[in-house]
Order: sequence, then C-alpha cells, then structure tokens
Amino acid sequence: MRISEVEITEFTYRLEDVSMYNDHPAYSPGDTLEPSGFVLTIRTDEGVEGNYRGFMFTPPMVTQVEMIAAEYLLGRDPLEREGIWQDLWGALRHTDRLGIGPVDVALWDLAGKHHDASVSTLLGGYRDRIPAYASTYWADDAGGLDSPEAYADFAEACRDRGYPGFKLHPFGDPDRDIAACRAVAEAVGDDMALMLDAGSEYDTYAASLRVGRALDDLDYFWYEDPMADAGESIELGRKLVRELDTPILGVENVRGGPFSRANHIQAGALELVRSDAHLDGGITGVMKTAALAESFGVDVELHVGGPSHLHCLSAVRNTNYYEKGLVHPDVTWTVSQGFTENVEQIGDDGAIPVPDGPGLGVEIDWAFVDERTTDRTVIDKTGPSGRI
Repeated sequence: MRISEVEITEFTYRLEDVSMYNDHPAYSPGDTLEPSGFVLTIRTDEGVEGNYRGFMFTPPMVTQVEMIAAEYLLGRDPLEREGIWQDLWGALRHTDRLGIGPVDVALWDLAGKHHDASVSTLLGGYRDRIPAYASTYWADDAGGLDSPEAYADFAEACRDRGYPGFKLHPFGDPDRDIAACRAVAEAVGDDMALMLDAGSEYDTYAASLRVGRALDDLDYFWYEDPMADAGESIELGRKLVRELDTPILGVENVRGGPFSRANHIQAGALELVRSDAHLDGGITGVMKTAALAESFGVDVELHVGGPSHLHCLSAVRNTNYYEKGLVHPDVTWTVSQGFTENVEQIGDDGAIPVPDGPGLGVEIDWAFVDERTTDRTVIDKTGPSGRI
C-alpha cells in the first residue's frame, strides 16, 4: 500500500456573536467571526484514506503540508508512521514543524481504517471515557464573562453540568484576574479543580508572582503560562516553580515537541507539561512527550480538543483532564464544526467518550465543508519539496 494523493480542502467556520478582543476570541453580540479551517486527506493506491480536520493556524499548517507532500509522502507506505515522522521532523526543522501534526493524525486515522480498529486500540488504550474540564472563552466587556460574578455564575453552571474542573481565560489585568479567580473559588472551589490560564498576558515577573500567590491561597490545581515570554525562558519558569505552591503548567507556546519539553522538565521549569497533537508532532509526538514526562513523574495535559486527543488520553496514565473548550454561557466554539456529530458530548459523570469506530471514529461533514470551501489543492505527483 502506497500514498497516492494528498488533498487539502480549505474552508471557513462561522462563530456568531464572537470577535477578536485583546487578541483573543471573545463574546461580542452582533459580530461574526469566520476563522479558516481545512481538511487534509491522505489517499492510498488501495483506496484507503485518512483525514485530519484542522481548526487553528490554518495558513502555516497548509503551507507546510504543501512543502513536504510531493517529496516526503507520495509513494510512501502510510503505515510507516514513525519513519515518516522522523523524516518530517528533520525536513521542517527551520519552520516550527506545524505541518507534522496534521499529517501524522491523518496517517493514524488511515491506519485505523486499514486495520478496522480505533486509534485508541492501536495505541493500547484502556479507558473509554475521559474526564473533562470546562475551558472558558476569554474575558470580555460585552455582557458575557465580563466580571468576577459572571465567571462565578458560569462556574456553578459548569459544575451543575457535571464538569469536574473549571479553567479561566481571564482579563489579562492582575487585579481583575485575582478577583475573578477568588470569586470562582468561593463559588465552586470545594467541588471542582480550578485552573488559571493567563495566556502569557503578564508583562512582569512581579505581576506573575502576585497572581500566583493568590492562587496558592485559593488552592488552584494549576497556573498556566503567566509570562509574556510565552514560557520559553527556562530560568523564569524555574523561579516561579521555586516561589509558588500552585503547580506551573507550561510550554503550550514552545514548539519543539518532546525535545524542547525534555529541556524544561529536566531543568525543573514546570510541574505539568503541555502537549498537542495539532501543533507538536501529531499523535506520535504526544505519545513521545507523554512517555518522556512519565519517566520524570510529570503529568502531561493536552492543549485544546478534538478526537485525536481523546484517543491519546485513552492510552496515557500520567494525565488528568481533557480540555473541553472554548465554553461560554452564550456562544459556541469550532471544535465540532466540520464533523457530522458532536465529538465532545460530556456525560453526567463529567467525562467524554472516546470514539470507538475505525481510525479516529469521526466522519467529516463534507456538506458543511463543501458549502464553505475557499480553496482545494491536490498533490498527486512526486517531486522535490518546496522547503527552499
């Protein structure tokens, strides 16, 4: 079996009552945001295909897939995922490697369909439900998550829905953020694990430390990416770990897959580590990072959602939650758009089922995609890459 064709279908999503606010998507009544997405389809000469549906950073991902498809994919055995992964890791070493995740996930989907088994089964998964935390939209000033009281009310609603955890994406102002974290803790702190994702908003170490000490007093489960350096400075992370009791979750924004994470873990610059099949080397990259973290006694927490992460988490011991987001009292997010069904149906137990069909166990909603298609590229002839 050989890869015979690579197709990229670009399309747009539609988010009602959403706009960009402080460089983040936020509630904005009357506005419409139409971010780009894509479906990567890898086909074989035996008629088996695998798909990846992308929902973030579409332009660089698509560009990188186009750069490597003709030289590094066509004609290859699609079941040789590790060999392809290693080749792509080297080929895209100058360009942050965003193209690897989509390719790798599509290859896992293809392998599952070839073997008539779920990706979870191929990974040796032993859990069929993953506990999820509610990961909020960013704060706004439009009547949504616009105050500490609004966050507290929404946290109570998420608790009543069954979520075991609640994470704030806050205002970016230390005083307002501390007030929101305190209000949420007072409302649901006895019932839920609480997290703060500061999104690299704080310009100074003093502000990061002040917010962290407030989280210590409130017994938060983790403190995520506080500093404006986006978690790249190992020494800065190490200082926060030394000074604070609340565990530091880091390196969501640091590309480099398991290798850069090895540096931060070994240096003690974090206590929980982010990984991401979309951005950091696909399912293969996530499982490498999980094994690395496990050997150091560190938990790995996957960034954002999608079926690939449910399959990964089914086979990872050293993890706590699936990130269900972004959630908001009045608006929805893109994670299920482009699929024929909602892949994130949370149950009364606060957990989401792992899809059990072949491959990723989800179907692309081609009617939705075709209606909103903006471009389609088919690569079916081998040749040199466009890396230079």
